Amino acid sequence: MTIIRKAFIFFLFACAAIFLSGLASTAAAQDQTHQTGWWGSNPCENGFPSFAAFPEAEILLGANYGDSAPIDTQGLTPADFGMIVYDSNQSVCWLADANLAANPVIRAQLGVAGVNPDGTMDYPTALKWVDALNSYDHGRGFLSHNNWQLPDNPLDDSSCDSFNNGGFGASCTGSALGNLYNVGLARTFPDSVVPHFTNRVWPFRNLQPSLYWTQDTNSGGEVTMSFLSALQGANTTKYNYLHVLPMATGAIGTPPTGSGVLPYTNGTASGKAVYDTNTGISWTLDANLAASMNFGLTGTTTITSNVNGNVLTVPLIDVDGAMLYGTAVGTPPLPLGWLEAMNNANYAGTNLWTVPHFADLKTLFQDLNLQPGADFRLLAEGRVGPFWHFQPFFYWACERDQKGSSQSPCNPKLSPPGPPGTSFAYSFDFDNGFEGTDLVSKEFYVMVYYPAPAAGR
Repeated sequence: MTIIRKAFIFFLFACAAIFLSGLASTAAAQDQTHQTGWWGSNPCENGFPSFAAFPEAEILLGANYGDSAPIDTQGLTPADFGMIVYDSNQSVCWLADANLAANPVIRAQLGVAGVNPDGTMDYPTALKWVDALNSYDHGRGFLSHNNWQLPDNPLDDSSCDSFNNGGFGASCTGSALGNLYNVGLARTFPDSVVPHFTNRVWPFRNLQPSLYWTQDTNSGGEVTMSFLSALQGANTTKYNYLHVLPMATGAIGTPPTGSGVLPYTNGTASGKAVYDTNTGISWTLDANLAASMNFGLTGTTTITSNVNGNVLTVPLIDVDGAMLYGTAVGTPPLPLGWLEAMNNANYAGTNLWTVPHFADLKTLFQDLNLQPGADFRLLAEGRVGPFWHFQPFFYWACERDQKGSSQSPCNPKLSPPGPPGTSFAYSFDFDNGFEGTDLVSKEFYVMVYYPAPAAGR
C-alpha cells in the first residue's frame, strides 16, 4: 500500500509538472490562468509555480488518501489538486482537509499551544490557529494565502427552524457551516456526514465520537457526553439527534472472568453485551446498536418550529443510529420508546436496559482508558465529497456582522448571548446538522476558508 501511494504521489507531481509546462507555453494561456484559474472557471485555483516552493502542499498531498463516502454535493469543486474546495454557493475557498490540526507535521510547524493530537481545540485556541495559518512562512500564509478565517455565522439566521430563537437550530443556510451542510454537501437534518462510522474500542464496536444521551438534566437541557473528551454538556431535546448506549445494572447471567471491561462469552449475553467488573454494569457490545436494530420502531415523526412554524418530518431513528431523546425513552405520542421495545425483546437476556447517567458514562470512559483528545480510533478517515478527514462532530464558527455574508470576516467584538459570566461561540454539529452555541472552553474541530477572489484578480 505504501509503494502504491508513493507511486501515486509521484504520478500526481509528474502530471502537475506537465500541466504547468503546458500552461506556461503561451502568454495567452498564462492570461487565461490569471483570469479564471486552471480549470476555466474556478477562482480558487492558485496555479502553484512549483511544489518545491510550497512544502506544506507536499505534506497535504502525501497524507490525505482514503475512499470517498457516498455523498452528493452541489456547487463544490476541487481546486489545486484537491487541496482546496471552491464553494460556488457562498463564493469561498475551503481548505479541503477538514481536520488539518490533526496532522502532526503541520501542527508542529504552526506551533500553536493547546491543540489536541486529534485536532480538537477550544475556541480561543481556534482563533490562534487561524492566526498561525495566516502568519505561516513569515506572512506568506498557508498555501500562499494569509486571509484564512473561521466559518462565520449571523446572530439571527432567519433560515433556521429552531426552538426559541433564530440564532440556532436545523435547516440553517444563512451561516457558512449551515450552508455547507444543507446546500453544498446536500445533507438533510438529522443526517450525519459520516453515517456509517465504525471502529473497535475493545470490547465495544461502533463507539461514536459524537454525543450520547444521559438521563440527567440541568438548566441547559438533557445532559450529554462524548467519548472524545468525557466533558459534560447539555442539549435541548426537541431537535437534537444523539446516540444511545444502553446500560443494565448488574451482570446478565454469569459475568465474564477477569477485570476491567470484558465481553460476555457465555449465555444469552454472549456477543451482545459487555460487563464492567469495576462498576457491575452491563452495556451493549454494539455502542451504536440502534443503527442496526430498531426493535420495530420505524417511521417518522414531526418537529414544529416555535420560531417560524415550519414542520420538519424526521425519522424516528436516523440511519446513523441517532435519535431524539423522546424516541429513546418513549415520550408521548409514541406508544413506546426504543429502550422499552428493546426490553420487550429481552435483548441479550435482560429487560433492564435504560439510559445511563452521566457519571456512568464518565466512569466507563475511564475504565476504557480513553485519552481525551488523543484517541485516534474515534477519528473519521477517508473523504466526504471533496473534503478530507471530515469529522461527525462539532466545528467552531465565529460571529459576523448581521448584514454580511459568508465572505464577511469574523467580528471579534461580537459573540452570541449566554448566561451571565459565561462566554459562548457558534458551533455546528456535522453528525446531525444542528447549528448551536457552546461555551468557548469546549474542544471542537476547526475548518477554514478564505473568500474566493473576484473574477480578474
